[in-house]
Formats: sequence, C-alpha cells, structure tokens
Amino acid sequence: MRNFSSYNRGNQFANLKVANVQKIITSPALLGSTLLVFAYGLDMFLTRVAPSNTFDVLSENFNKVQLVLTVTGLLAAILITRLMVKRKNLKEKWYN
Repeated sequence: MRNFSSYNRGNQFANLKVANVQKIITSPALLGSTLLVFAYGLDMFLTRVAPSNTFDVLSENFNKVQLVLTVTGLLAAILITRLMVKRKNLKEKWYN
C-alpha cells in the first residue's frame, strides 16, 4: 500500500491509501505549477499536485478592470512617448 495526499476545494488534505500499486504516472497540467498524478493497481487514484502552491492562478477577487486600465495606460504612455521622440528627432534634424 502507498499513501497519497489529496485535497479538495477547501484545501483540506486527506491521506488516502492505494492498494497494490502497479504503476504511478505523472503528467504536467496546463498550469505551470501543477502536476497530475495517477496511480493504479487494485485501486485507481488521480490527484492534482501543486508543489509551490498554485502561484499562477488568479484569485476570484482579482481586479481585472484595474489590470485592463493599467495596461491601457501604459500603452497610451508608450504611444505618446514615441510621438514625442519622433518630433524631437525631427526638430533636431531641422536645426542642426
């Protein structure tokens, strides 16, 4: 028997036992910090493991509007700065 730890959505861990494990298969999930573990034998067991916690998952209260506004503001600043540099370079060519 092998012991495995699993968790539900409340992040409460449960130690589960899988009898007569023949093979353990691991595979990366779509999230960078998550791994899928499948063990089979007499029993079958599948769990998701995040060794560094799920740092690449946004929380439910993440402020998406603030992110969009920040990115839009940065894009506007880049475009305005580019225009200012072009005008400055043109003036330098005329006066030099």
